[in-house]
Amino acid sequence: MKHSLIMTTAVSALIVNGGLLSTASAQDADEDSFGLEEIIITAERRAASLQDVPVAVSAFTASELDARQINEPIDIVDYIPNLFGANNTGLGTANSYYLRGIGNTESIATFDPPVGTYVDNVYIARQNGNNVSFFDVERVEVLRGPQGTLFGRNTTGGAISVHMKKPSEEAGGFLELGYGDFGRWQARASVDTPISDTVLTKLSAFFVDGDGFVDNITTGQTLNGEKSYGVRGDLRVKSDDFTWDLALEYIDDESANIVSAFPGQTVFDGPPSGNSTDRFSQTGIRATSTTGTVEQLSQGEGLGNNVESWGITSTFNWGVDFGSFELISSYRELSQDFILDFFDGTGAQGGFTIANQGQHNQHSQELKYASEDTFENLSVVAGIYYFKEDNFTDLTDVFALPFGNLVLADRQIENDLETYAGYVQGDYSLNEKLIFTAGVRWTREEKNIIFTDTENDLLAAGLPNLLVFPTAPEAELTNANLTAAGIPTTQVQKEWTPRFALQYRANDDFMMFASATRGFKSGGWNARATAPEEATAFTAEKVWSYEAGFRSEWLDNRLRINLTAFYMDVSDFQVPSAFVRSNGSIAFITNNFADLENKGIELEVTAVPVPGLNIYGSLGLQDGEQKPGAPIQAQVDECLAGVPSTAGLGIVDANCNIADPTRTPDVTLNIGANYLIAINEDVSVQPSVNYRYVGSQNISTNGVGFALADGYSNINAAIAFSFLDDQLSLIAECNNCTNEVIQTAILANTVYYNEPRRFNFRLKYDF
Repeated sequence: MKHSLIMTTAVSALIVNGGLLSTASAQDADEDSFGLEEIIITAERRAASLQDVPVAVSAFTASELDARQINEPIDIVDYIPNLFGANNTGLGTANSYYLRGIGNTESIATFDPPVGTYVDNVYIARQNGNNVSFFDVERVEVLRGPQGTLFGRNTTGGAISVHMKKPSEEAGGFLELGYGDFGRWQARASVDTPISDTVLTKLSAFFVDGDGFVDNITTGQTLNGEKSYGVRGDLRVKSDDFTWDLALEYIDDESANIVSAFPGQTVFDGPPSGNSTDRFSQTGIRATSTTGTVEQLSQGEGLGNNVESWGITSTFNWGVDFGSFELISSYRELSQDFILDFFDGTGAQGGFTIANQGQHNQHSQELKYASEDTFENLSVVAGIYYFKEDNFTDLTDVFALPFGNLVLADRQIENDLETYAGYVQGDYSLNEKLIFTAGVRWTREEKNIIFTDTENDLLAAGLPNLLVFPTAPEAELTNANLTAAGIPTTQVQKEWTPRFALQYRANDDFMMFASATRGFKSGGWNARATAPEEATAFTAEKVWSYEAGFRSEWLDNRLRINLTAFYMDVSDFQVPSAFVRSNGSIAFITNNFADLENKGIELEVTAVPVPGLNIYGSLGLQDGEQKPGAPIQAQVDECLAGVPSTAGLGIVDANCNIADPTRTPDVTLNIGANYLIAINEDVSVQPSVNYRYVGSQNISTNGVGFALADGYSNINAAIAFSFLDDQLSLIAECNNCTNEVIQTAILANTVYYNEPRRFNFRLKYDF
């Protein structure tokens, strides 16, 4: 209630102050000519107004994305209640999302993210490359809670769905150039070129090149820069009966998130007091174009991360007398090479370093049917779905010891997945005000894994600067040894994921709803194991989510208030954790350590009190608790009995208590505004500001030491000047304007932070 009061007061103050500031410019405005923009979304796999959908969803149009400085997927987290997100440890190309307490810090291919990423309704399986600059986006939808009926597996936390702009019937486009702190250049462009009334094309591209903000005091280089580019081509062919969209894209991204520290500290010392832009690294590995191979690491080269991906998507939609069919076909390839030092060692091979090469391919096929008013009082969405994925990963772990660089493991992992599903959901109008929704999805998936131990091959190669010891046959990472240890190398899962909802529309501006939804996330293996007994399997994560809330608009469509309350019951909760072995090396273990219960409230408010002024705010409150199973409870009992090795391990904290769920802050608060002011017929100005507060949280699994991160505030702001009837725009913006130092992740006691304050200037021309 305290935080709700704070937000209500703040939003009211913004409305009042905004109204006072804008009175002069709005005196001559037609009071009936403005209001909130209607947002059409596809959260239920068919087009509907945001206010008519009984789903917890936040949506942003292209204009709002631009006004709020949302240039890449990670920027969206500042505006969503109960969502936490940050770059993964080491990987600037990978976003780790936690939504309502469910998330993933692991990017290896045997572990699936529970917050699904979709582009034009195509699921992006690998988290490795989910943080790339947007091309030309129509809207972004963030669905909170499990979406198992219509979106399928691996959406226990929710889904981030990006929808690209399709080719226009009119020739035009835009060109944008930008420059900012740390030598960061950026460019974006998009051109629509219709060939005829029925054949339309679009070509979009982006480029980013930044120097970075971390000074390596050992090599003299600058780290954590960004170099990425991409191109996308779209073709649309249409007639009165069908529309065919074909898209082909290519992206190359070399962004890394290398651990760093502050003056007078090490990466193990935690955050500094106060604000600081000075970031240091002392790893002895030189940052060069990485191949991700242990051969390159042995030469002290290749520090960095590179992701290269391409994909093709075909969407064919045709209408018939009894509804419409949509056939969505997609193929994507992603390769990732990296060499990353997670302990910041001064030696030429670092402290604890992983060299990784990965190749990941996916193919999906979906046939969907949707009806609107075809059947009396009933609307239906139904479909069949097929997905296949093949992954190959070659990785080596190297740990620096006083007598040399010890190779802990060198192995290759091949894992594949084949899954198919069928789903149906119907909305039945019981009367003019009451709609009942029921749906279900059946999914079957099969996963297989093959381990190949190549450490003895590495020994035979005799690479310099590496210590490799022979591996006994019974200690090799092979399928035979996994089977001998009782670890399955095939997993088959069959699941029903239903959804039920009831919505009541009191009038055109007020709708109430309640729902129950089930979802599940795939099981997998601990593929970072260095010994067969560590390559354990974990089972599927399952969740029931119960929601109730309302969608409302007030004051002649000038105020929108949406509220959702939820309760989630997660069984076999998958938790990735880093353990320190007796020799000081790291074991990465994922297991179904506990169940999870989480409950909370999500409030979203948007207001347009006067023409041009857009005020928004959101509040997320949640209370998550992990419920341990028998093995973890036994660990707690041993800890309480004084066994020292059981404290601060897994999800048990130093006081023998179960730690808070990872990255599940009790409070997330967001307040912002943008105001478009017309100076004259040819010139306008739009200032914008956004404030975000996130409460204290556990950013690791055991809640020990620096894993307990303090709450923080973050401010982004911008001012945009438009000329020549909005054709030319000049934008000045700052991210993290107050230069807050924020802990975003922790890995084996090394702490990762957000980027320092960044000023940026952009020039955009629309034609």
